[in-house]
Amino acid sequence: MIKINKKKVLYFLFGYIIIQFLWWEILLVKLHHQTIEKEKQLQALKITDAKNFRKIEAHFNQLKMTKTIMIVGEGTVFLILILFGFYRLLKAYEKELVVNEQQTHFLLSLPHEIKTPLSIIQLNLQTILQNEKITEEKKKHLTEKSLEELKRLHNIIEQLLINNKISKGKLILKINPINISEILKKHLNMLLYPSEKEIQTEIQDDLLINADEPLIQLLIQNLLSNAVKFSEKKIDIKLFSQNNHVILEISNDGNLIDKNERTKIFELFYRRPIDEENEIKGTGIGLYLVKQIADLHNIKLNVFNKNNYNVFQVVF
Repeated sequence: MIKINKKKVLYFLFGYIIIQFLWWEILLVKLHHQTIEKEKQLQALKITDAKNFRKIEAHFNQLKMTKTIMIVGEGTVFLILILFGFYRLLKAYEKELVVNEQQTHFLLSLPHEIKTPLSIIQLNLQTILQNEKITEEKKKHLTEKSLEELKRLHNIIEQLLINNKISKGKLILKINPINISEILKKHLNMLLYPSEKEIQTEIQDDLLINADEPLIQLLIQNLLSNAVKFSEKKIDIKLFSQNNHVILEISNDGNLIDKNERTKIFELFYRRPIDEENEIKGTGIGLYLVKQIADLHNIKLNVFNKNNYNVFQVVF
């Protein structure tokens, strides 16, 4: 089966349109010149005075120039519109390619993200059931690990469901006063991370905000998971009050995010090339949901680099 390069076809069609357009413009100019020449010849047959003939000739030459300028001017406007239309079409096509690639990655990574916890749970349960000599301590450890994987699976499904509601405009906020200090501490206690990674916290107690609690929990959970996933060794978490705002800052010492990527990382299915190279797993939904939840609450979301750390700042 022959694979067609759609981009090359698009360039070929555009080139063909431009060549045809210029060709017809040249023909139109020539046709007008021929018409004017014939009119000039007819007028010349009626005139015997040389002086009047020169006036008529000058008039027709001026008319020829005017018509040429008019045709070329109008043609140039149309050409600019064609170029602009092609540019927009090309950009839309390139964006569609990127989106399709990101969706393909998502569809390929999602089964892995779901299958991995299921496989671990299955293996742990089989070990408990089939190994008669297993100790109670080992059973407890395997059971806890299975529960952790179930929680991970539940989080993936929950994010997919919320994303579906947001995309369809069916998500209804339930705004209430919530203690974000306690929510953050709870999620930190539940956070799973490798022993070689170090987390430092500065959390001001009893800070209240008005928000939808389940969504804010998801926002915090995704930012914490993101920090753990992409950090090298260190994660700093700060929660404080400043100028009548509650501010959450989650920093990590992973690969610094470039300025041109600081908005892209919140796009649905977006994955940084460096993350692909380092084979860091993910669906590309987590930070997208963070941005959507922030927008729904009119929360300001900032990303910047400070002291070789990536800083995700949430201003409530």
